[in-house]
Amino acid sequence: MRLKDISNLRTGLVTARKKASAVDEETYSYKAVTLKSFNHNGCLSVKYLDNFTSKEKIKEIYLTQANDVLIRLREPNIALDINEKNSGLVIPSFVASLRVDETKVDSKFLTYYLNSTTAKRALNSSITGTAINMIKTKELEDLEIKLPSLEEQKKIVEFLDLASKEIDLLEELKNKKEKYYRDVFNKIINQEIK
Repeated sequence: MRLKDISNLRTGLVTARKKASAVDEETYSYKAVTLKSFNHNGCLSVKYLDNFTSKEKIKEIYLTQANDVLIRLREPNIALDINEKNSGLVIPSFVASLRVDETKVDSKFLTYYLNSTTAKRALNSSITGTAINMIKTKELEDLEIKLPSLEEQKKIVEFLDLASKEIDLLEELKNKKEKYYRDVFNKIINQEIK
């Protein structure tokens, strides 16, 4: 099955065309996705959203909706899953939005799949550019995906979500231990010097 068989792919808005200027009487405020918004584990980093002021109301097709999957068209090509809390964000032109067919694919499963080495290897051949490497949207649409049943997809997502939480907790523990060891060392050194 190809990606275009299970989702509707669309590139984002060229924001420069809609950006408000000082002379615009009526403006609309939005939060917009940025390149930094793409966390390595497929989650949206809300602290890296930009404020965007538009001279006109943005069409719904350029705003995130729950169960959308966004993928950076620029390298590194990271995908992320949009939940209800993150709907209504402006999707910029360097991002592709996938509106999934929920009867065929779980959006979170698709996010994990697009972030897998299997998908990255398949997409590597379609990356073009010299200064800025980008995926061609046509190649992205034609990406072959082997989909298990919807029930199996949900079980896989549940497992991967738990694994991701465990990794995050271990990383947090590692950081705390490193800080603790540095503090102990500094305390010992400061006592020795006195």
